[in-house]
Amino acid sequence: MKGTKGFTLIELMMAVTVAAILLSVGIPAFLNLSERTSVSTTSNEMLAALLLARSEAVRQESNTTFTPSGNGWQVDTGVLNLLTHTVDSNSITISGNAVTYNSRGRAALNDTDAISISFNGEVKSRICLSLTGRPFVRKAEDGLCP
Repeated sequence: MKGTKGFTLIELMMAVTVAAILLSVGIPAFLNLSERTSVSTTSNEMLAALLLARSEAVRQESNTTFTPSGNGWQVDTGVLNLLTHTVDSNSITISGNAVTYNSRGRAALNDTDAISISFNGEVKSRICLSLTGRPFVRKAEDGLCP
């Protein structure tokens, strides 16, 4: 008897079942990875922009302001716009007060000043500012800024 080529109906049903199970587990994990990547990228880009504002204030010996907006931020000296950035994702929103660094790299802040990064309306990350103006990233699940 000749060997048959192809799949039986049972084999095909088993393959479809295994594929469905893998997809049902994989898709939510992928979406979660996408969310974390967007928030992490935005946090790191914003941290770099704050450090730029601080270093430019010292370098130029003048005030430099970092201003967050709903979908991005701006760094300027009042005379010169150093950086304007818009976040790529429509799911990311940014909220917080403007930060002005003086010629010594210090900012006049309250101890609770922070810039929040939200994904679909839920705060996921914060850029905290120390009393001297040094920025650092903190996950939302780690609590409010010190």
